[in-house]
Amino acid sequence: MTDLDDLRDALQSPPGFAPRVLDLDQVMAAGGRLRRRRRLAVGAASALAVAVLLVGGGQVARLAGGPPPAPANPAQVADVPDGRVLGEVMPTGVRTGAAEWVIYAQPVELPGQSGVRFGFQLGRRSADGSLRDEVMTNDVEGSDRAPGFHAVQRAMTIDAGTTLTFGYYVGSPATITARAGGRTVTAERAVWSEDPSVTVFWFRPRDVTPNTKLTKLTAKDAQGRVLPAGDTTVGVG
Repeated sequence: MTDLDDLRDALQSPPGFAPRVLDLDQVMAAGGRLRRRRRLAVGAASALAVAVLLVGGGQVARLAGGPPPAPANPAQVADVPDGRVLGEVMPTGVRTGAAEWVIYAQPVELPGQSGVRFGFQLGRRSADGSLRDEVMTNDVEGSDRAPGFHAVQRAMTIDAGTTLTFGYYVGSPATITARAGGRTVTAERAVWSEDPSVTVFWFRPRDVTPNTKLTKLTAKDAQGRVLPAGDTTVGVG
């Protein structure tokens, strides 16, 4: 061996170095531990990133003025399809813009509710006679022809204007009244052409507004006798 070879060995070998056989099992175990530590570190970093993103998103929502707005009502205003009006359209004599509020029956299909087959739509009728659905009201259980009041809907303000408080009564009422704003008001009425036992009623806007609390709905016959009450709950929307 030359002096150059001795110098190269001295440079490549640290002091006290003694060559020994490698333990492959120990090397593999150490490598496995290292990979597990790396996976844990990456998982922790990912979880932290998600947490920061969620917190940041919440802060953005708050800075923007609160949580994201609720999705729009999927029941959009739509033209009435052919064959979706049962019987005659009932005029109310109340106008909204260039149209008139009218009421007409439409078929209803509710899963598991064989006793509910129709409801009433408050819609707009334009000068050309076309109809546009606005507010539907119907029973959701029981029988749609049980004696008494059904599906009473309170007036509300929508894009098309201020709607009417309306519903229907099964029986033969000569008058339908209610208490509104400390006084008694009388509803307008129309008999459904498909079933004379069903009377549609509505209150004039000057008598019942969206802010009016309506109580003591009462139906009486021609002799002034009180008829079955049914469901006098006044719903909204």
